[in-house]
Amino acid sequence: MRQYREEYLTAFEERGGDVEGRGRALALIEGSDVRAYGEPVPYSYIPHLFGPDDVAFLEGVSRMTHAILSKMIARYVEDPGYRRVFRYPPELERLIMLPCPYGEMLPMARFDLFLDEEDRSFKFCEFNTDGSGAFSRDYEGGRALMAGGTFQGFAAAHEVRQFELFDSWVEAFMATYRSSSIAVEDPVVAITDFEESVVGSDVTRFLAAFERAGLRARFVDVRALAFDGERLVDPSDGTAIDAIYRRAVTSELLQHPGECDALIDAVAAQRVCLVGHFRTTVVHTKVVSIALFDPATRALLTPEERAFVDAHVPRTYRLEAGAPIDLAAVCAEKDGWIIKPDDDYGAHGVFAGIDYDQAEWERLVAEKTDAGYVVQEYCLPPTVELAPVALPADGDARRVEPWHTMPGLYTYNGRFAGLYVREGREGIIALDHGGLVAPSFRVDC
Repeated sequence: MRQYREEYLTAFEERGGDVEGRGRALALIEGSDVRAYGEPVPYSYIPHLFGPDDVAFLEGVSRMTHAILSKMIARYVEDPGYRRVFRYPPELERLIMLPCPYGEMLPMARFDLFLDEEDRSFKFCEFNTDGSGAFSRDYEGGRALMAGGTFQGFAAAHEVRQFELFDSWVEAFMATYRSSSIAVEDPVVAITDFEESVVGSDVTRFLAAFERAGLRARFVDVRALAFDGERLVDPSDGTAIDAIYRRAVTSELLQHPGECDALIDAVAAQRVCLVGHFRTTVVHTKVVSIALFDPATRALLTPEERAFVDAHVPRTYRLEAGAPIDLAAVCAEKDGWIIKPDDDYGAHGVFAGIDYDQAEWERLVAEKTDAGYVVQEYCLPPTVELAPVALPADGDARRVEPWHTMPGLYTYNGRFAGLYVREGREGIIALDHGGLVAPSFRVDC
C-alpha cells in the first residue's frame, strides 16, 4: 500500500498537482448520479492502491471476521440462553428468529476498520450487514480519477483496475438463493428499501447487474409489498416476488410498525427468500462489540479467533449505570472514548470525546447514560496523505495533507469483494463531518 501511494504522490507532484486532471475528474463527479446529502460526493484525488500482498491480507481479515460473526449468528438462533447476552427487544428478536431457508449466515457485510498502511495493524470501527451501501461511490469516484493524468501516468507502469462490486454480488446472491429450499428456476428479484432512504445510484447499478445475469429484477418500497398468504407481490402490476435483496435496515423497519408486515409475514411463511435475512442484525448492532468479549462468545471461538478479537476489536460497554466500566473515568479521559447508539447507522448519534470540551463531554455522558447507547474505546485512526479533487481555496494545487482513514471491506458470502474508503479530519470519519471518499484500486493483481 505505502509504496504505491508514494509513487502515486510523486506522479501527482510532477504534474504540479494535476490541475487539469482534477478539473476533468470534478466535472465527471458533478455529472454523475452519485450524491451525498443532495450534493456531489467529495472525493480524494489520491486513491487507495492495493497490491497482491495487500489483497491477500484483506482476504484473510475478511474470512476470519466472517467466520467469527457467522458463529455468533448461528448460536443466537440455536440457543435461547445466548440471546440474553445481546438483550435485544422482543420485536427485534422475533424478526431474527423467523425461518430462513438457506445456510449462509452473512451473505453481505462491510467491515469498517482503521488500517495502518505501514504495518497493517488495525482496529475495527463497526460491522455493517443489512443496508451496507456506498458501492457506487467507489465506482464513480474511481472512474473520475481514471480520467486524470496522475492516474494515467501511474497506470502506464502498472496493471490497475477497480474492484468489481455489482456483478459479483449478483453471483453471490444467486448462489445463496439457489441453495435455499424454496428456490425456483426463474426467480423474480426485488430490491427493497424505504423510498426516502434508498441510495438510488446503488439500486440502479444492481438492477442492471441482475439484468445482465438474465434475471428479472425491480425495486419495490418495502411498505408497498402485499402478501395474500401464498404470494408476496408488487401491487403495481401484480408480479409475484421470489427473492429479496434487502437494503432496508432493520432498525428503520422497526420504526415503521405495521407498515412492513407483508414482507415479514411472507418470510415467516417461507413464501419468499430474504437474502440478507433479519438474523444478520445479530451482528449489525454495536452490541456485537460487547458480545465478542462475553464468555459465552469466547467459548464458541478457536484460540486463533479469540486472539483476533483481542487484537482488533475495541473494548465496548453499555453506557448505563451499573455497567462494568467506570463512568467517572470515561468522563475524565474524554479523548479515549466514543459514544454510539446501540443500533443505528450512518454515524447518526455518534460522539467522539476528542471533538468536545470537557464540560460538553460530561454533559453528553450524563445525557446518553441509560438511553440506549454504548461507550467504546476511541481508536485514533491512522493517517494518509492526500489532496481533495476540488482545488483548495488558496490555489495551492500541490499541497497534500494527512487525513484520518477508514477502509470498509465488502464481503459476499464471506469472500472479500472490494472496499469503500473514507477519510476525515474530525473524531468521526463521515461525509457529514467534513469527510471525503477515496476510490480504491487493485494494482498488479
